[in-house]
Amino acid sequence: MSEPETDITTYQASCFCGAVRFEADGDLAAGTMRCNCRFCRKMRYWEMRLPDPGGLRLIRGQEHLAETPRADGNGIDMHHWFCARCGTRLWTEGDIAEMGGRFVQVCVPALDADETELIAAPVFWADGAHDNWWNPAPETRHL
Repeated sequence: MSEPETDITTYQASCFCGAVRFEADGDLAAGTMRCNCRFCRKMRYWEMRLPDPGGLRLIRGQEHLAETPRADGNGIDMHHWFCARCGTRLWTEGDIAEMGGRFVQVCVPALDADETELIAAPVFWADGAHDNWWNPAPETRHL
């Protein structure tokens, strides 16, 4: 079975205060994800996975980046980046075998995308709270 066709777009992205700017090559129409795990629930996380982890380019603001790392002995290696000045979540990068290895996911709210494109973007609601990531969350109204 072949991968679905995507229309890769280079999105401009930034934090709220503008200290950090980056570009991300992805396709909102190919789908986004929200999750019910503790981290995503607390952070109100909404992400778009980039088809190529090299598709993220920092334009400015390296000195304003801060990280919420997550690593454990169970194969989880994730780095959640945000702006230390305004707190805007920007992207997550990591390396998890179950996700196909190295990945980059950008936070959809950081994209300077057209509102109609954001509204039309499909959302998959993952059940991370039960380590059932590949299946839909049983309830999403609180997310």
